[in-house]
Amino acid sequence: MVLFPARLRVSARALYMQVESGQSDILVVDDNPANLVAVEAALGELGAKMVRAHSGSEALKLLLSQDFALILLDVKMPTMDGFETARLIRARRRSSHTPIIFVTAHSRDDREVLAAYQLGAVDFLFKPIVPEVLRAKVSVFVELQSRTAEVARQAELIREHERREHERSLSAERSRWEAEALHRQMEQLAEADRRKDQFLALLSHELRNPLAPMMAGLELLRAKFQSEHIGEELRRTRDVLAKQTRHLTRLVDDLLDISRISSGKIELRKTRVLVRELVDQAVSISQPLIDERSHELRLEQPLESLCVHGDAVRLTQVLANLLNNAARYTPPQGKIVLRVQRSGPNVELTVTDNGRGISPDFLGKVFEAFSQERAHAGSGLGLGLAVVHNLVQLHGGEVTAHSAGVGHGCEFKVRLPLQFDDTVSAGRAEQPLAAEKADSRGPLSIVLIDDNEDIRDLLSSLLRSWGHRVETAPDGEQGYLLTLREKPDVAFVDIGLPDIDGYGVAQRLRSELQSEPLRLIAMTGFGQASDKRRALEAGFDLHIVKPASIEALKQALMF
Repeated sequence: MVLFPARLRVSARALYMQVESGQSDILVVDDNPANLVAVEAALGELGAKMVRAHSGSEALKLLLSQDFALILLDVKMPTMDGFETARLIRARRRSSHTPIIFVTAHSRDDREVLAAYQLGAVDFLFKPIVPEVLRAKVSVFVELQSRTAEVARQAELIREHERREHERSLSAERSRWEAEALHRQMEQLAEADRRKDQFLALLSHELRNPLAPMMAGLELLRAKFQSEHIGEELRRTRDVLAKQTRHLTRLVDDLLDISRISSGKIELRKTRVLVRELVDQAVSISQPLIDERSHELRLEQPLESLCVHGDAVRLTQVLANLLNNAARYTPPQGKIVLRVQRSGPNVELTVTDNGRGISPDFLGKVFEAFSQERAHAGSGLGLGLAVVHNLVQLHGGEVTAHSAGVGHGCEFKVRLPLQFDDTVSAGRAEQPLAAEKADSRGPLSIVLIDDNEDIRDLLSSLLRSWGHRVETAPDGEQGYLLTLREKPDVAFVDIGLPDIDGYGVAQRLRSELQSEPLRLIAMTGFGQASDKRRALEAGFDLHIVKPASIEALKQALMF
């Protein structure tokens, strides 16, 4: 008997493949049933499962559906001998490396042995087989299979460990990448936020500066028109300019308030407001669009004066949005009605049109943001009615929509709590007292430092009209020297000066005039909370945002 290590290596590979497929049986092929029983008895102690085949063809059929760890193959069989069977076994890729031990009852023939090894045999046994010898030879392959199975299990464990480690590594790398990406994104957002704040601060200054002389000029016109007889048309024009300037000022404030922009919150400035004034101002805002579409607008208001406690600008915005909405979605030459009536403790403001109407399915969504069922009839982002709904709720009221369907017009009704005389807001009631107190002071010496010529001219004229003495300077250095020389009671200082900014002016003045009762007021277009905090830290007593209202200016002069 001769064993070839190369053949053993091949059989180990076959066993590994069979272990992978879950097969460990031994196929015994012999045409003599007695020999099959003898082989099974000899190998019973090994614990392996024996599968019988009585011919080569039967063995090949079994190999079609099952893999084996070892094949014991008789050489001399009818129809198909062992060599032919071995050639066919080796011809199949799946069984090409399955170990084969040939068994023969004939005398040893070296040519047969050589032929067997050429067919891939791993051993050659002669009958009668000695059980101990058979067990010894087969046990080699059983042990090899066992070890190969253990190696396979270990290899699988190693592969599973490597897979998990690879997944953990990928997860850690992914987490690190995501953390870095998030950090970069946060840095980009922080930089964008910083640039937005910087942009809004600069925009604030540029937008508020033109409004400041407009406010002062309108106050001068008001005083002038009160002392002289003027026509009703000029008086009405003056009032419209004043209202629209205040409205524009408020819109600029809302645009530039970074906290409200980022949080989506709106701060209401509530006072006692006449409903008739709200209606007049809303109509003046919406009239151009109404006229452009040739609509007929009818106002129905009670004779009694109705008041609400609310933000005049925001409530005006509510009515103007509803009127604009009616004008936009009503075909030309339509009819719009704005009706004001008292309903118990509330006032109802109803806007009705004979326009396109609203379908029943969409009626429940009409106050949602970006809702535009009728977008083909008008422009915009669909935010107008959502703004109306939010503002009315902030005032403790409610707004409802009704429509009989498409083509039947629609009705929007705003209900707000009435404000009675005994609940007038404290701020509103105190304003005349504050003005009286400010006017009751003697003339003040005032220095006005601002690089905007219009602001200097109109604001100084307004302050002089109140009886004060005013000196002006166009920049920080001249203003600083002027204040040192005049030692005024009050100094209004702009922050964005071309040479020394207002903070520097305040710090130098506080250092030089420590014992002087100088009231320093920062009056600037920079109106964020950080600007106010910085102004107070620089030595200012007060921070006023341009354009300052008349009440704010008079309050600033009270000390």
